[in-house]
Amino acid sequence: MTRRAATIGGFGRSSATWAKIIGLTVLLVVLLSFNYAGLALSSSVTQKPLQLIVVAFVDTVIMGYLVTASRWKGRMEWLALFSAFYGVNYALTTIEAVYLPTVLPASTVFNLLLNGAIVSGVFAAALVAVLGERGMQEQTGVKRLAMPAREWIWKTIAGGIVYIILFIIFGALVYGPLAKSLDAAAYAAEQSSGASAGAALIFPTEILRGAIWVLLGVPAIMSLPFGWKKTGVIMGIVFAVPLSGFILLSTTIAAGLVPAHFVEVITENFVFGILVTWILQRHDRLPALSH
Repeated sequence: MTRRAATIGGFGRSSATWAKIIGLTVLLVVLLSFNYAGLALSSSVTQKPLQLIVVAFVDTVIMGYLVTASRWKGRMEWLALFSAFYGVNYALTTIEAVYLPTVLPASTVFNLLLNGAIVSGVFAAALVAVLGERGMQEQTGVKRLAMPAREWIWKTIAGGIVYIILFIIFGALVYGPLAKSLDAAAYAAEQSSGASAGAALIFPTEILRGAIWVLLGVPAIMSLPFGWKKTGVIMGIVFAVPLSGFILLSTTIAAGLVPAHFVEVITENFVFGILVTWILQRHDRLPALSH
């Protein structure tokens, strides 16, 4: 094993490493403080500065963990980080514009894609440069997620179906009851907007979203050296926590619905991350390279 034992899967107690985490947190706060499309300060920094700092720190810890645990380096490590951070937190969100055109108009979609690309690209590069293992030899001889095209297809489709099932279950059992108890009027208005915009498009759009989500998680899954259970928990956290954190920073969601969306997303996506890893590892496709 070439990855040093002190950092595989974590930061340990190194004060130098935690100093780097603080520095990277400051960088992420700065990156998230600007609306690059509008050349102005973002609403998060002007209206929710304390939440922004907390979210940036948590995201830095999570993504930094991926770097220290990764068996990849350089551009491949950057790809795994960018795919997970940009894909899940920005690109996948814009897909819902198909049935929520009033909530996600073209201008908002453009802002999300542009701002997300800049933030994610720079942040991922900084993570690799600061926390990555320079000169580390990538482990060879054991392939992860090596499978024929037909298996990739059915597993990707299965991921999309699993996601829509979770979407329905957590929406009905978690989000709906919680939102009604917190702000019934805002919940009714939100549901009315979604229904009038394109209810018939919700299911196929979310199935497609789930399938793309599977593929976006593949680089990060392949980069980790662990067995599927530990990898699944890590991916559950990567899928769930940053995105739910961005919900806390939202200034467009009704204030009374923010906690309900937060609870729904963090629980639903955590379960989804574990299930995606389980689906992909079927037929022993994720041999453990470390414990």
